[in-house]
Amino acid sequence: MAKAKKFLALLLMLIILFCASAKVFAVSEKIDPERKSSLEIIFREGEKNLSGAEFSVYLIANITENGEFVVTEEFSDFNVNIIGKNDEAWRELASALEGFVYQNGFVPAAKGKTDSEGILVLGGLKPGLYLVIGNPVSVDGYTYFAETAIIQIPVLDNEKKVWNYDVSIKPKYSSVPDLEPDSFITRKVLKIWNDKGYESNRPKEITVYLFCDGKIYDTVILNEDNNWRYTWEKLEEGHQWLVSENNPEGYTVRITKEGITFVIENSIEKPKPPEKPEPPKDPDEPKLPQTGQLWWPVPVLFGMGLLFVAAGIFRRRGGYEK
Repeated sequence: MAKAKKFLALLLMLIILFCASAKVFAVSEKIDPERKSSLEIIFREGEKNLSGAEFSVYLIANITENGEFVVTEEFSDFNVNIIGKNDEAWRELASALEGFVYQNGFVPAAKGKTDSEGILVLGGLKPGLYLVIGNPVSVDGYTYFAETAIIQIPVLDNEKKVWNYDVSIKPKYSSVPDLEPDSFITRKVLKIWNDKGYESNRPKEITVYLFCDGKIYDTVILNEDNNWRYTWEKLEEGHQWLVSENNPEGYTVRITKEGITFVIENSIEKPKPPEKPEPPKDPDEPKLPQTGQLWWPVPVLFGMGLLFVAAGIFRRRGGYEK
């Protein structure tokens, strides 16, 4: 009886392992790059509906049936570097791209305002990677600023293992009380060069744009004479202030905000070392499954193999103990 319990416990453990591996290896359907999609934006503060907030979405990259991103022609000039998913890298990229959109006057793929329920549904979108920008809105004595975000359409339903083409989001936001006129703030900009050994590639000057609620407010020139920095004083509070630059060729840009300072960091695109040729492959060497081939038999066969091994061990141990 004790041996039977041990075997059942081992069997249960193997079944759990098998189920977990099957879930990992499960293959979802391929993405349909032409399928009509939608984005629902829910903008609320607790039970308060933030109506009248305008949101615009811009297509950064198209998506292939295998989930790979292809940057659109408009955003290719920005040297877009798409790293990770829904992480800090995308958050920083969203902030930088917002100014780039305003600077170049891009037309959104869709836009609209939230209704009395604080909801906006943008339909007729194609699958891809989108930049979502919200304009400030005043509700009940407060001004709300939606955080610019990057959203992927479609998203994977992990439970059903299918792609969801109708995505819903709740933007993060900040708010400040509506202020009386003559309330002012200070903003600074600092340029950092990350190009050690390639300093000769730097341009002599850079144009920086300051935007107020999506419109150009001021333009300044940064260079060695002003130590690549500038300060704006007596800017009206209660507005959305951000910066952008004319991105120098051969550099990628990263814009972050530290307190009242916008930090613009340009990194040189160093040439990649030549790739080493791969050694010739043995024609008799077994090949791994390529993209598009079925992977689900792998965990199944693996689990069955473990079961047979466990059964064999149990039977052998039973024989030795007789």
